[in-house]
Amino acid sequence: MHNEPSATQIDDEITLRDIIVNAGIYFKEVLKYWWIVGLLSIPIAIYFGYKAYNDKPHYEAKLTYTLNDGSPGGGLSSLLGSFGIGGEGKLNMSQILEVARSRTLTNKILFSTISLDSLGGKSDFVANHIITLYDLHKIWDESSPSLKGFYFKNEQLDKFSPIELAALKGIYGVLLKGVEDHPPLYAPSFTKESGILSIGANTLDEQLSIFITKRGFEEVRNYYFGAKTSSPDRSMKFVEAKKDSITGLLKAKQLQLARFNDSHRNLVDPNLLTEKKMMETEIQKLTLMYGEVTKNFELADFSLASSKPQIEIVDEPIPPLDAKQLSLIIEFIKGGLIGFLIAVTLIILRKIFRDAMAV
Repeated sequence: MHNEPSATQIDDEITLRDIIVNAGIYFKEVLKYWWIVGLLSIPIAIYFGYKAYNDKPHYEAKLTYTLNDGSPGGGLSSLLGSFGIGGEGKLNMSQILEVARSRTLTNKILFSTISLDSLGGKSDFVANHIITLYDLHKIWDESSPSLKGFYFKNEQLDKFSPIELAALKGIYGVLLKGVEDHPPLYAPSFTKESGILSIGANTLDEQLSIFITKRGFEEVRNYYFGAKTSSPDRSMKFVEAKKDSITGLLKAKQLQLARFNDSHRNLVDPNLLTEKKMMETEIQKLTLMYGEVTKNFELADFSLASSKPQIEIVDEPIPPLDAKQLSLIIEFIKGGLIGFLIAVTLIILRKIFRDAMAV
C-alpha cells in the first residue's frame, strides 16, 4: 500500500509548479513586447555613453599625516601644574576635521595663488581657477545672473560686496560637495583604526589637486601648532615679564646700596645704619624672588618646548597622478542594463495588473 502525499507536500508541488509556469508566462510576455525593452534600454544606454564620452579626466591626490598633541604626561604634568603652568586639553580628531573643513581654512586655500599649465600658465586665485575649470559661469547664468562673467579681484573678505559673498558661498559648496556629477574637490578625513588623517583633493587639474592637499595640510598644521602652544606661550611670556621686572628692581637696589656705601664710609648715625639695613633686606628679598622666578621661567620654557605638537607627513602626492575618467563601454553597458530592468519591470507589472482586472 502506497502512502498518500500529505497536504503540505501537495501545496509545495503546486507552488513550485506555479512558479515555473508563471516564470514562463512572464518570459513570453517580455519577448512579446521586446520593442518596449529596446525603446527604454537603447536611449538610456546612449545617455550613459554620452555622459562618459563628455566626462573630463579628473586627478585625485591624497596627503596623509599623523599628529599628537605634545602634552607632557604623568608626574611632569603634575609638577608643571603645581606652578600654574601647563597645556590645555587635547585636541581630538573631530576638532581637526572641523577645522580642516571650516570656511576660515578653506578660504585660505581658495585665495592662494597658483599658476596652472592647463590654463596657459596663468597665475590666479584657486577660486578663479575653479570658476574656469568647472565653467561655473554657465551654471550661474541660470541661478545667479548677477554673477555672469564674475571673477575675484582681491582677497579682502571683510570688504566683499554681496555679489562677491554669494560667489564665495557657491564655490565653497563646490569645494566640499562637488558640482553636477563630479565628486568634492576637497575632502579631509580620518581613519579611526590607524589614527591616520588625510587631506584629499579631486579636481580637473593635476597641479591643482596636489596644491590643494599641500596647502590644506599647511593650514591645519599652522592652526594645530597655534592651538597647542598658545597656553604655554602665554605662561612663558608672563613669567619672562616678571623675571625682567624683578631683575630691574634688584639692579636698581644694588646700585642704590653701592652709592650709599660710597658716600657713607664710616657710619655712626643710627638712622643711616637703619636705612642701609633696610636696603640690604630689600636686596635679599629681591634675590630670593629672582631665584624663584628664574626656576619658574625654566619650567615654563620646558613646558613650551615639550608641548609643541608633532605633525608629520606619512605620504604626499607626487606627479604624475593617474587620470580617472568614466569608461565609455562600461557606462554604455550599465545604461543598457538599467533600461532593461526598468522595461522588464514595467512589462511584468502591466501583465499582473491586466490579469488581476480580468478575474
